[in-house]
Amino acid sequence: MTPPIIDHTPSRSPGKRFASGTLTAAAWMLYAWLWVPLITALAWYVGARTAYLRLYLNQNEVEPFLLLSFPLIALGCAVLLIGWAEYNRMRFAKTDRRQRRANIIDDEVRIALGAAPELAAKLREGRIVRVAVDDDARPVSVNLGS
Repeated sequence: MTPPIIDHTPSRSPGKRFASGTLTAAAWMLYAWLWVPLITALAWYVGARTAYLRLYLNQNEVEPFLLLSFPLIALGCAVLLIGWAEYNRMRFAKTDRRQRRANIIDDEVRIALGAAPELAAKLREGRIVRVAVDDDARPVSVNLGS
């Protein structure tokens, strides 16, 4: 059974796939660029500019511990995050967590729907089917679509 996701990627040429990927990346960069003024304003508001000036630019105000600790803390966070992601990738790489549904016999479906054997056979034939039901929601007639 094929998944319900429509994916025409294999049928497209490599040039079209590259163009689509490039266009998507450009759109995301434009979107991120539009947020930069707001992020800058918020950073200035919370004091990032003042902290940067005092830590890195003004003379005699640089604390060596902070100068070295901020990049090391950032590096440590990056290593932990990447390590955790790689651990999960290795752990779940060979497992498929999706459970396949059990096969159902056609007669079980026919009985559950309350359909006649002829209607059940027509339901099995078509990919697109229009079903007319009675007041008790039992199939009365089946029209096969294209």
